[in-house]
Amino acid sequence: MALRPYEEIVGPLIIPARGKTYPLPVVSMADGLRIHASYNGGPDLSLDDLVTIILGDAREQMLADGVPLSVIDRALWAGIADFQHGRETAEAVWENGAPKAALEEMARILQQAPTTPQAAATTTPPLASGTGTNAPKTPAPRSRGKKSSPTSP
Repeated sequence: MALRPYEEIVGPLIIPARGKTYPLPVVSMADGLRIHASYNGGPDLSLDDLVTIILGDAREQMLADGVPLSVIDRALWAGIADFQHGRETAEAVWENGAPKAALEEMARILQQAPTTPQAAATTTPPLASGTGTNAPKTPAPRSRGKKSSPTSP
């Protein structure tokens, strides 16, 4: 069996959308180690960091070209699959979407992640219980000429 050229195996994943192509960057060793460490309980990797690592400049190019967010999302999942499992899996994800198990795992991870940074959590006072009487009142909506009583003629 002949080996394929190295660039075909690890070269950029090319995302076709709206008549253009968007090459995703090859994940560097440092970023790959960050992703693996985060997945294995190491330092957290924010979703924004993950998107930047996987999509790189392609994200901004796609947004500027008006590519729908659903296509950008699928490109992200295909890029993650390419990094984790290789090109064949990335192509399958591009064609069929992210596997249900992967989506459930991501939802589980996001539910466990703290929503506020630790520093903010320790300095921010807790929210009021909502039972006080000093809450600002929202104005009632205007009637636009309609009578509010159903019994009025």
